[in-house]
Amino acid sequence: MDRSTKRDAWRDHLQDVRDPSALFSGSADQGILRLLTLGGALPYRSAAAGLTIREKLLVQHLLGRAAITLDAPGGPDFDTCDVLVAHSSLGKLTLHDRGPQDPADPQDVVAGLRLPAWLREMVDEETRAEESLEQRERAELDAMLAHWRAAGTLAARLEEVIDWVERVETVFVHVGRRVFSRSDSGSSTLIRGNALPVLRERELDAWSPEERLFVAAMQILFRTGRAVRFEEFNGRQLTATALRTTLLRRCSSYYESTDTAAPPELCTMRLQDLAATAGELLPVVDAGPGVRYRRINGLSYAKDEFVMDWDTAGRQVDLVPPTLAALAARHLGAEPPTAAGAAPEETAPALVRRLTARAAEIAALKGDTAPLEEVLQAIVLGATIATGGDYAMSSGIRDLTRMAGGDVAPVLELKKPDFFCCALAGPTMAAELPAERISDILWQVAQRMMYNRWHFVPGNYARDDIPLRRHYFFPPNVPDIGEWGDLRHGGHTTSQVRYTLRAPGAAMWMPGFAPYGHPYRGCYDIRVVRMEGPPFTLEDLRAASRYSDLVDVFWRELARRARTDGGFTGPQVNAFDADWYREHRWREALGSPGLLPTGEGATGGIVRQRTAPQAAPADAASHRDMVTR
Repeated sequence: MDRSTKRDAWRDHLQDVRDPSALFSGSADQGILRLLTLGGALPYRSAAAGLTIREKLLVQHLLGRAAITLDAPGGPDFDTCDVLVAHSSLGKLTLHDRGPQDPADPQDVVAGLRLPAWLREMVDEETRAEESLEQRERAELDAMLAHWRAAGTLAARLEEVIDWVERVETVFVHVGRRVFSRSDSGSSTLIRGNALPVLRERELDAWSPEERLFVAAMQILFRTGRAVRFEEFNGRQLTATALRTTLLRRCSSYYESTDTAAPPELCTMRLQDLAATAGELLPVVDAGPGVRYRRINGLSYAKDEFVMDWDTAGRQVDLVPPTLAALAARHLGAEPPTAAGAAPEETAPALVRRLTARAAEIAALKGDTAPLEEVLQAIVLGATIATGGDYAMSSGIRDLTRMAGGDVAPVLELKKPDFFCCALAGPTMAAELPAERISDILWQVAQRMMYNRWHFVPGNYARDDIPLRRHYFFPPNVPDIGEWGDLRHGGHTTSQVRYTLRAPGAAMWMPGFAPYGHPYRGCYDIRVVRMEGPPFTLEDLRAASRYSDLVDVFWRELARRARTDGGFTGPQVNAFDADWYREHRWREALGSPGLLPTGEGATGGIVRQRTAPQAAPADAASHRDMVTR
């Protein structure tokens, strides 16, 4: 079967970005912006954040100066260029002053730049001013490290950072020319490069400025929301000034969300105090009218948190989705939902609760778990249709009683096959792709989600409860909206994951899911994928979150039965294994009576109308040809 690989997709995109006809036919600022933003796939703000202080100032001074152009390597004027423009195999732009102090890797050099003396002087003077401010901020962090050394806690703090970087999927942080990374994309200095463990053998005074900054900043960021905060500097320069700006922005956003006046001393607080303030405000924000969410860019790995206004009354599905109405008609004899705009006689959460209870009774009496699995399928397919996705999924544990006991012991005994992922094609995907290709995609993503769920569940316990050798991730807590996931992640490339939505459960505005007393986050979810444009919107993210709320109702009903029924022994979710996908049983959900006509490719007139992708400018490759049709 033909299948685009991560290497093929990324190579093609990078080749298009570096197209000489685009780089050298106009002004230098146009070519630099093309390289910097990877042809428009990276927002300028995020891309510019990956530049050093001097590089960023240089780019800013180039903007609008049409007379300055780039020179191609080997050209007649290239040897007179005083700045070398390099573009790494990962698409990272760097600008190097020619000479021994800042050497560029020759294989990365794609262009040269000749700067007028007056422009170089302006860049020099502004660089000195910015670096002076940076040194002032770093002095505070160095003093913090020295205090920990004097108190005898520095070694323990280092060990914490070494452990924390293992708890998130990707760390890819730049400090000057140095990269601190734990990534699947060809760079892992924190693990293979041993960047942090070597510090155990060195005195603090022998740590480099970059090492001191990284360890101190990770300690501070962790206090604002655990190690997932590290990802907010992925693909970017970690500086002390950027750290302060990030913390100030976060605290200000939280105060605004909770309609609370920020203290006058906020802007003059120590970095440690700013971090503590942000951490203390988190539960207040999550209990209020705002919802935290993250935007993810798959090219830089950056994950930015924002807060949107979303009244609690709007966080549930209002009308009963057709998928659930059709299921209720079969299993409960219920009438279809009322017409759009009219108040339904039963809310969607109440209907899910009834359907789940009935399905659990059937499983207990007859050993038939199909009705239970159909409830999940109806929710997942409903989410796909509501968001205009190509496919969607929800994963969880097969047998809830395997978590009995309320402590970490039974959780640590779980293996990847103890989890499942219900992944379903939407009407558009079913109409456009062959069944074999769809089953292949769905089973690939299902396996990855089973692995993730196994990895996430232990993260709900204290570090001391988990053996050192047991790898795990901190579970996702807030919904996110992502783009360009298919150019760097191998699994996303083969599964054509361009745009994504994720709404983990239990949602942060709800109590944790506690089937046996211990609360969990990130143990189930709704995820939706588009293989091509347009990108998802915040309204799509809200829709996915509402359907995640229905998944939450499903699991809480099973947990309620587990607590009140002493003989409760399941039921176990048996579907969604390799045979289920191989036999194309995802098509059964598309044949729900009253929703879609039965038969492969039938769509019932609700196919999402595709539009052209919006993430890249007209002169950048859209990669629509990568999608197998």
